Amino acid sequence: MDIRTVWTPDRYAAHRIPGIAVTARGTLLFCCEARDTFSDWARIDLLLCRSEDGEHIGDPILLASGDEEHPTVNNPVLIPARDGRIFFLYCRDYSVNGGDVFLRVSEDDGLTWSAPRDLMASTRPDEHAAFAFGPGHGIETPDGMLLSPVWFVPAGAHPDPRSHHPARVSVFTSKDGGGSWSLGPVLTEQEDCPDPNETAAAVTSAGGVYLNTRLTGAGYRAASWSTDGIGYTPLSPARDLPDPTCMGSVTSTDWQGHHVLLFVNCASTEERRNLVCRASLDDGHTWPHALTVEPGDAGYADIAVRDGTVYVLYEQRFGEIVRLARFPIEEVFSTL
Repeated sequence: MDIRTVWTPDRYAAHRIPGIAVTARGTLLFCCEARDTFSDWARIDLLLCRSEDGEHIGDPILLASGDEEHPTVNNPVLIPARDGRIFFLYCRDYSVNGGDVFLRVSEDDGLTWSAPRDLMASTRPDEHAAFAFGPGHGIETPDGMLLSPVWFVPAGAHPDPRSHHPARVSVFTSKDGGGSWSLGPVLTEQEDCPDPNETAAAVTSAGGVYLNTRLTGAGYRAASWSTDGIGYTPLSPARDLPDPTCMGSVTSTDWQGHHVLLFVNCASTEERRNLVCRASLDDGHTWPHALTVEPGDAGYADIAVRDGTVYVLYEQRFGEIVRLARFPIEEVFSTL
């Protein structure tokens, strides 16, 4: 397994909330929140880096910047489309206190980007306080729908509008190539799926959508499935996926005639450590194959696959260091 460092402290204290995606041309894109402090409400810049060969990583491109009025720009999500365009969703101040929700689009493989377009009206703003995408990456379904999971705190659910709890989960979608966007229905919760929030999505073998969700304090993940990307089964506990209340991520790929889901997270019920990549051959119902990526300190992680190689972008020391692990997909499978 090859592991290299992507970001270390420079003018920023931390590079947090890592995201990774592969464009239609095969370019790897990395994004993060570059924070002046470790706080979620620090002054933040959103950075993007590109790698066309998987070896050399280019200089960061500034895609959004916090300012005195709105210091926090947060939760960037990349959605690479099959037509070559790349969609970049992010929030400002988690949409509260005058914050908004934005979209930028690249038509040249991530080199240049359109001006930010405000999508706040598409999020049903009267229904939520804090609101955020993903984090990580979004997907394009086989029928061309663009999709990013979202989490939000219902309006009035907490006296502090900046609170991240109690959260609910939905999806933010576009069926017309990014022209218009809408917020889907709120996923139904079960009693053993407390405070669902940060969520990742992948395409299933039948062209539907699988969601994998962080729960607060449960010690495990939750999952939901959809046939059309809009209506979902109730969130159900995924007790075979231990989790310390941390971001995890999922992606789909084809391998040796199988449709595979790959999931990565800190496989611990208490600490952000023991980063593990798991594989499922049945759309996320079971995860019999596993590979340890980082046995020690870890954190938020995102995952992508290009040409049979798995890439995992992950934090250490709460984002003081961000590393990229690279390994052949065969290493995840102990048995078939």
